[in-house]
Amino acid sequence: MKGSSSAIILALSLSPSLAFASDDYTIVSDASSISFATIKKTYVVEPATLSGVEGQVDANGSFRITAPISSVSTGIPIRNQRLNELFFDSKKFPTLTVEGQVDMAGLDKNGTMLQQSIPAKVTLFGNTKDITLDMNIIKTDDSIFAFTYKPVIISGATFGIPEQNLKDVSATVGNIDISSTVPVSVSLVFKEN
Repeated sequence: MKGSSSAIILALSLSPSLAFASDDYTIVSDASSISFATIKKTYVVEPATLSGVEGQVDANGSFRITAPISSVSTGIPIRNQRLNELFFDSKKFPTLTVEGQVDMAGLDKNGTMLQQSIPAKVTLFGNTKDITLDMNIIKTDDSIFAFTYKPVIISGATFGIPEQNLKDVSATVGNIDISSTVPVSVSLVFKEN
């Protein structure tokens, strides 16, 4: 009996995948962001970032990520205000939420990199839609880095954001054309709890 319990302890200690499977990871907010770019006049690209990203991924790969819409930063305060108040209506819909399941099986050792297409549920403007996130995922000793290798193309209409909201933003800048579809990129750093 003593020999079999020693063998079990040895097997568990030598199995990095089992050791990894017991860990939960929390987002490092200061090192994580969700970015998008608005396009106006057909070819002028204006980058924007959501900061204050929070969330976790558990040992089974289940994750939940949130970002406050009010954190949107374009580098121009009046543009931030217009996006918040006129487009996103962030007082009524303050949070972006992303939930899903990542396959943790291949992340069993330091330096592992995986590429995964991750089905996720994204909630924005009070509506939840299925979106696929194409991610590179890298594990180090106590961290996981996850970032999109292909931007996600999202339309405000998909989430029920009224076309009038975009027109209201456009009216503040001389009724120029602003695309309702934007590329979105994700960059996340998780630290082991």
